[in-house]
Amino acid sequence: MRIHYEERLLAIRSQVIAMGNLAHDMVRKASESVITGNPSLASDVIRDDDAVDIAEREITLEAIMLVMQESPVGPDLRFLVSTLGVVGEIEEVADDAVKLSRRSIKLGTNFPSSMKVQLSEISEIARQQLASAIRLYADFDPVLAQSIITKDDEVDSAYSRARDELLVLFKEEPNDARGLVRAIEVFHALEHVSDHAVSIAKRMQLIDEPPPSMAG
Repeated sequence: MRIHYEERLLAIRSQVIAMGNLAHDMVRKASESVITGNPSLASDVIRDDDAVDIAEREITLEAIMLVMQESPVGPDLRFLVSTLGVVGEIEEVADDAVKLSRRSIKLGTNFPSSMKVQLSEISEIARQQLASAIRLYADFDPVLAQSIITKDDEVDSAYSRARDELLVLFKEEPNDARGLVRAIEVFHALEHVSDHAVSIAKRMQLIDEPPPSMAG
């Protein structure tokens, strides 16, 4: 019975990692779609969102069933409860990728060329953050958790710089206001991806910390 229980825990962990990797790939494709103006990449992302939603439902159901059937305690219970939060964060990452893709379709090839380098850079950092968070879920490392939390400031700064540059363009090219607002929303969606990675890191820190009654 214990072996079966541990196998179910491992299966949940593997499903969450696969879900996270899919969301990571969606962010990559969505970013490339904006930069290249390729609508087929955006369409792929929107289609893949269904798979993420299905994975979230299946993982959530299995985690709840495991709690009800096995009554886990201690680290296992904290792991399963945190898993419910982690899959929610990953699902929101996928939603951000879909938002990016919809903005890409509306922008077409009109994303400001002068901002493509900044977009590529913030996308790379945000995806590194997400990849690190997925790795953290697979194998907790307190140093990695803290680095994810700390690095979020870098993403926030990159977003602020990009937003400020786009606002300057907004003043210079008021006739393209709608496109520039969409460009700002693109950067904002990527900033959100890093926020979700930070939330995952904080949840995993809670698993590693003993309850207050056991501390000291």
